Amino acid sequence: MNAHFRPGRGELAHLERVSVDRSFHEILRSLEAIGAAGAALAVIRERVPDHEPEPAVFDVAVRFLTALNEGAPVEEALLCLQIRALALLGFAPTLDRCVQCGKMPAPGRSASFDAGRGGIVCRACGGGRLILSAGALRRWVAVQATSEFPQQPWPDGERQEIHDALAHLDAHHATVSVRERTSAASGRWEGRIS
Repeated sequence: MNAHFRPGRGELAHLERVSVDRSFHEILRSLEAIGAAGAALAVIRERVPDHEPEPAVFDVAVRFLTALNEGAPVEEALLCLQIRALALLGFAPTLDRCVQCGKMPAPGRSASFDAGRGGIVCRACGGGRLILSAGALRRWVAVQATSEFPQQPWPDGERQEIHDALAHLDAHHATVSVRERTSAASGRWEGRIS
């Protein structure tokens, strides 16, 4: 979509013209996809400061909508968007070493995760509130390293661990959680605004 604005008074602008370059009409066939699209755009709106263009985040959002439109697994696509948006905006958690002492986790082992401290925390430094399995850690790192969206669902355990870790990060950095936004987008508001 191309939109042309001219400045107005205060925060308002005047919309002069709009043209649609691409549509994502297949998303409209699934309430789950519609809810995920709304939640994803709300995540971006929450994270990106007003009036500051973030072309890389915009590109991720377009790829996310394209993936949903092409039938990508909804939950996995939303988690990928969240991971990539955090990384692009400088909020990615530290997953390769303890955020307290810098100790690297043993390869192929799970790690404690603490959103408040910004990543994984070794046992000697007190550990974290959540456990990320070696598979979930590898998947998170792989998602940050690519622009692709998954074509197949992830294993339930990995998806849940990543979901929980992102929810904890979201609770530490946002005023409205992704779960609340997802519920709101699907018409089931169940949260609170803090």
